[in-house]
Amino acid sequence: MLFRDIPQFVHDGGYTCDIPFESLPDEVKRFITKYGLQMQPDFQRAHVWSNKQSIKFVEFLLRGGSSSRIIYFNHPGWMSCYEGDFVLVDGLQRLTACMQFVNNDLPIFGGHYRNEYTDHLSMLCGLKFNINTLQTRAEVLQWYLDLNEG
Repeated sequence: MLFRDIPQFVHDGGYTCDIPFESLPDEVKRFITKYGLQMQPDFQRAHVWSNKQSIKFVEFLLRGGSSSRIIYFNHPGWMSCYEGDFVLVDGLQRLTACMQFVNNDLPIFGGHYRNEYTDHLSMLCGLKFNINTLQTRAEVLQWYLDLNEG
């Protein structure tokens, strides 16, 4: 028996970029209007987090938490022809929570909204977008299952 014989997960692609909190609404809007991003493809769960869960996640990030910052997308033509379905594969709950915070729709730390803070968010505080270029729906579905299995 060899470790190298263990079947591997679907590779998560090679394109990643850091998106500061304050840029999230503009970037998501650009992805939707320019590239046709589907935020809730048919395999994606609906919004299931409670307000409390959303608040806890945003507070976790603002306190310096670093896990769970990656939001996974797939676009088969990314950085080439830009043809094909652009879908959010994993991270809808996390992205939604952060967008609610940035848009002053989610109070944090005892009821305070983003616009109550007088300084700017650190450029280090935000999310990382990972865009894969899987070519088939079957590959995307397998990747979704891989990401959510463990």
